[in-house]
Amino acid sequence: MITRDEIRELASFHSPETCALTFYYQPTTPQNRSHRDESILVKDILRNAMREAEKSGKNGCAKSDLERISAMIDALRGNAGKAKAIFACAGQHFWREYDLPPQLPRTQVIFNQRFHLKPLAALLREGRKTLIVLADRTRARVFELSGGELSEQQDFVNELTRRGKSDGFAGYDAGHVERRQLNEAAQHFKVIADYLKERYENKGFDQLLIGCHDERWPEIEPHLHSYAKQKLIGRFRADPKVATPEQVKEMALGLIAQRENEEKQRLITEVTGEAHRNGRGAIGLRRVLRSLEVGEVQMLLLGSNFQAPGVKCYNCGHMDMHEAPACTVCGKPNTHLDDIGDAIVGHAIRSTIDILWIDNNEEFDRIGRIAALLRFRADQNTPMKVAS
Repeated sequence: MITRDEIRELASFHSPETCALTFYYQPTTPQNRSHRDESILVKDILRNAMREAEKSGKNGCAKSDLERISAMIDALRGNAGKAKAIFACAGQHFWREYDLPPQLPRTQVIFNQRFHLKPLAALLREGRKTLIVLADRTRARVFELSGGELSEQQDFVNELTRRGKSDGFAGYDAGHVERRQLNEAAQHFKVIADYLKERYENKGFDQLLIGCHDERWPEIEPHLHSYAKQKLIGRFRADPKVATPEQVKEMALGLIAQRENEEKQRLITEVTGEAHRNGRGAIGLRRVLRSLEVGEVQMLLLGSNFQAPGVKCYNCGHMDMHEAPACTVCGKPNTHLDDIGDAIVGHAIRSTIDILWIDNNEEFDRIGRIAALLRFRADQNTPMKVAS
């Protein structure tokens, strides 16, 4: 799985000769186990890319990279159900390849001055680490979910004091054992909480889920450190003794999807409201481009179906939705872009701006499929306001 730092490295790459090659392979359902038809289709795409490179005079910088990719295709067949991304530039001895979740729009080859990173925007949050803790009084299991893969990290066992054959005089022994079991359970939950704190401080994680019986939650919650509570996104019913990894993954993915949908709807509503009252919101391509250029943007909201032509000046970085041969900022030649969304994504990644990918939302479609939550409004930062 590609990491955020690796995506930032790709976003920072620049080839003035327009030799930055991006290859995305999206596996398809084969008609037979040999994947032969799929291999033929991908090789046709690569041959067409070679012809286009020859027409545009980029044969020299494209040929070796395309030949290297073509040589991989037979071995790639199906790629174990995973997508593949390759970013290359032979002129600068640059080659990176990654396996990705099979969620790419299609198999394609693109040449440009920068790599085509828009399809990766949807995967930026996929790389988040989610810790999942299943706990009861006698056992706790810790899982990590990242990039769609679940792995078990830790298993805690707590041997509670057993009751004797008799509760003793007036039930005294029973009460004593019960109090002792409560204390032992509290220590057990504290050990788990300390583990989560140490894990957060040493390795970090992005979000936390707790699986337990409802009656155990009041015993667990008070022991969680503030770090864990800040990362806690949900809770579900589970028994650590019998839950299978497949069940854990299914429950976790369902809760994460629910939480993300709620967060996206909340942010769309917030950004729209802020924009309408001239506050910390920008909606529509023109306004978002302006906010990106002056450094106002905290989070970029981008629709999966957003696409719009535009231009970019690779001298000063200015982007514009209006076609113009020369940059309105520095006067250097503009480069036409069939989809300015790719340049916007690259700019956001280089600027460490959070990107929220939004699928199939009618409310978001109505406001142009692009918006931004702003850190500030430059036109409202007058000297008097800054001084105060």
